[in-house]
Amino acid sequence: MLSQNDSNRWKKFKKQTEESFLSRKAELLIIIYGAYKPLVEEERLIALRDFLKDEGYVSTYIVKEFPTDGNSVSPNLSKSLECLEVADLNILVFTCRGNTDSVTIELKHAIDNDLLSKCKVFEEVHNGITAMGTLPKEGLIAERYEVVQFERQNDNDLHEHALGDVLAFFTKFAKRHM
Repeated sequence: MLSQNDSNRWKKFKKQTEESFLSRKAELLIIIYGAYKPLVEEERLIALRDFLKDEGYVSTYIVKEFPTDGNSVSPNLSKSLECLEVADLNILVFTCRGNTDSVTIELKHAIDNDLLSKCKVFEEVHNGITAMGTLPKEGLIAERYEVVQFERQNDNDLHEHALGDVLAFFTKFAKRHM
């Protein structure tokens, strides 16, 4: 049995560790990628961002929130590829109704530049039909990367899957930075 002194020391250590761990949530830079058209798809990305912020991941953004470099030939693409580099965690969302051309390019960039370790990929599914095309899926299979699927129009499912994956990523992130 622990002495009173050792028990207090243990409790103090656990409290400091937990406080330090939780304070790291604000440091985790999360960037969300996906379709902005039709507009309802952008609203879904914003809802995911807001959900994660409400869970304490306050440094969560969609790519559109970052400034665009007007000097680039393709400023939005350049911005999103730079975001892949700077983020601690990238969340790429493929939806059935959205135009996913840009998120496909972003995913290919992540695969080609060894950034998958800081990416989570989510794919909407409807009646067994998946939102992601064959080519990006083949790249993920080659990397032995598993995509998380969620049911069409079930944003609660997406949010819960994303939160679980963010928490798992955050736990590793916080331990590395403690």
